[in-house]
Amino acid sequence: MRRRAAALIALACLAAAALACGGGASDADGGAGMAPVRSVSAGGYHTCSIDEAGAVRCWGWNVGGQTTPPEGERFAVLAAGPIHNCALREDGSAVCWGVGNQGQTSPPAGERFSALAVGGVHSCGLRGDGSVRCWGGNEDGQATPPDGERFAAIDAHGRYSCGLREDGSAACWGSDDHGQSSPPEDERFAAISLGGWHACGLREDGSAVCWGLDEDGQASPPAGERFAAISLGGWHACGLRESGAAVCWGNDASGQSSPPRAERFVSISVGATHTCGMRRDGAIRCWGWDEYGQLTPPGE
Repeated sequence: MRRRAAALIALACLAAAALACGGGASDADGGAGMAPVRSVSAGGYHTCSIDEAGAVRCWGWNVGGQTTPPEGERFAVLAAGPIHNCALREDGSAVCWGVGNQGQTSPPAGERFSALAVGGVHSCGLRGDGSVRCWGGNEDGQATPPDGERFAAIDAHGRYSCGLREDGSAACWGSDDHGQSSPPEDERFAAISLGGWHACGLREDGSAVCWGLDEDGQASPPAGERFAAISLGGWHACGLRESGAAVCWGNDASGQSSPPRAERFVSISVGATHTCGMRRDGAIRCWGWDEYGQLTPPGE
């Protein structure tokens, strides 16, 4: 666990360009959530949520202000990344906060998006016509989407990005050192999610197909399972069955892949070493590593 925690902390320290870093490994199991929310998004070592009024709350590691959302704003969509977050207002304009040393928290003025994806030091927005606009770090081409492509969905993580075309085929760009940007060409997906160095697509029948780094089994979903949703993090992945029960696989050093068995969720979000689910009543339940309080919403 310490090796993996140190790896992500080192990445964050590098991106933060001399901002102070720290932390250590600690097992933790999340508690109950706060007041009802509309959505939850697990970042690196922090978590954010949007309530019914569109207000954002964040908690956990705050190395560069990623848990300090702009005051007075109201949002419809939220995407939490390792060290920065972005959100969409009702009019589709984007607002980002957190570590922004490579421009990842400076969305292009005048743009309107229908969806957002946040990587390590880059961000991407999906326009209404299916085209993608990215900004921030681009050392591996992660902020340069393929020319002329149109997508129905996008995601980003680390130093790569992927999109799903209308026909369900996937296209990825950026770092491919573990094959994470090389999706199977003959597959068609209804959804896609990216992790640290692995990615997974969800077929129409609910089965998952993953590719990329698999040293902890994070790219090996359990055989025979069918999911309604899927989410990936640093070294693990989780899926939601139709019943709302969560199933996770990959690294479990801090219990991040051991969801509470009796719980049922309507959505799930996976961070670096923790996982959060949202219940039907809008309450949040998180589990995994809690060194920075990323499992525990304010006031709990």
